[in-house]
Formats: sequence, structure tokens, C-alpha cells
Amino acid sequence: MLSVQQTLSLEDVARDYGKLVSMVCRRMILEEETARDAAQQVWVEIVKSFPSFRGESKVSTWIYTITRRVAMEYAKNERLVSTRFLREYSLKDELDLPDNTDLDKTLWIKEMCDKCLTGMLHCFDNETRLACILRDIAGLSYGELAEILERDEAAVRQMTSRSKKKLQSFMLDRCTVYNPGNGNCKCRMKKWVKEIDLAKEYEKIRSTVGRVNFYKMSEMVLPRKDYWEALL
Repeated sequence: MLSVQQTLSLEDVARDYGKLVSMVCRRMILEEETARDAAQQVWVEIVKSFPSFRGESKVSTWIYTITRRVAMEYAKNERLVSTRFLREYSLKDELDLPDNTDLDKTLWIKEMCDKCLTGMLHCFDNETRLACILRDIAGLSYGELAEILERDEAAVRQMTSRSKKKLQSFMLDRCTVYNPGNGNCKCRMKKWVKEIDLAKEYEKIRSTVGRVNFYKMSEMVLPRKDYWEALL
């Protein structure tokens, strides 16, 4: 029988999981430099443990288990915010464009929205945030998620379901992109989001791929990063 190392290479892992692991770290950690460090540490741990991986679990389970351990360590000092704090923040003055003549305005708008989405996920504790990210964006099953988190599957289902409802309620009221039909929406990026008609890009994805959750769509619309590229 062929070993895992004979059928799977580190190049395969980097190609298939680099952006996904980077996404997990980016959504778990607000500071980009720290998120990059976390993602790159995941790669270091994968390289170290690759020779001993025997394929007793799925490759994705092995990779995301390492990601969980590293991301949770790097995220231990992340600030937990309340939806009240997020509402008060959204009521502040609209953000101005940076004073930069070389600015790519569309890219700036998308990057700011990307940071906002990460910020909203910080109304959950670290474990709940990770569970929602792995479920809704990485698309893991509840069974695999329970194995990675070392939690009962029923508890994981309850955790993610309750959290999703909380976030959806907030975004319906506050997010111009999530709910473009809400004329009373309060968002510091509202002016810029409407200027480039960002909601139209989301609608195009809905019409192309059908029903898909908002954060998954955001990975298709907003800038994706691969923090492993510099290491390869």
C-alpha cells in the first residue's frame, strides 16, 4: 500500500489549502501581520508533521486541526466585542478615502469591507468564531468540525446555529452589502460601497452559483490572500 507521502505532496497541500488556511487566520485575527504570522506558523507545523502523517484522518481534518491549535494560540489576546459596540461604531462618521494619489479606490473599499466582516465575527468568542468560519466558509461538515474542535457534534450544531442567527440579525440592520434594500442601514462605508455598487457583485454570484452564505460569497468578491506564498 502506498504511503500518504507517496500520493500527497506538500505542494498539493499548499495549492489546495494555502488560501483557506490564510482565510481562517485572517478571520480569526484582526491585525493582518499577526494573521500572516499565524498562517505561516501553520505551514511550519504542517511541514514538521507531514512525515509522520499516516492518513488515519482526512487530509482536511489533519490540516484544520493544526490550524485550530495555532490560530487559537495566536488569537488568545483578540478582543471580544459586543453587538452594541459594533452598532455604536457603525454610527460614527463615514470613513474618508486615504490621502494617497496612487490609491486603488475599488481595492481599498473591498479591503475595508473585508476588515469589517472580520470585525463583526469578533462578537463571538474564539472557539465559536472558528467554528463558524470552518462551517460557513471552509464548508466543513458538522462531524468533521466536531472532530477538529474536540466537541460533541450536537454542541457544535447548536453553537454555530445560535451564532449565525445573532450575526444575521445584526447584518440585516447594519450592513449595506448584506442587505442593500435597507435604506436605513448605518455603515461607515455605505457611501463607498454604493459608489462601486459592491452589492451587485454579490448578486451576480447568487445568480450564478445559487444559494450560498454571505461569508462564502465574500471570499469570492473581496481580496483573497495566501500567506503561504512567501514561504514556497
